[in-house]
Amino acid sequence: MGKKLYNTMMNVGKAKYVLSTHDGVQTHNDGSKFFGIEIFKNKVKFNKRQVDLINEGYVYGNSQTV
Repeated sequence: MGKKLYNTMMNVGKAKYVLSTHDGVQTHNDGSKFFGIEIFKNKVKFNKRQVDLINEGYVYGNSQTV
């Protein structure tokens, strides 16, 4: 099992705030990490979700940095 990762992006298309998460387990058929996304319009909810992810053991980064 790998590290739990999350990454943030702002103003992607019509989305205001985007969180990408990898649970340390899911992979694509080629073995690369699978990142799911969550889209937020509200900054308070976006920040709350980041805190929740950190409390769940997620680390900020992406597949290249970690």
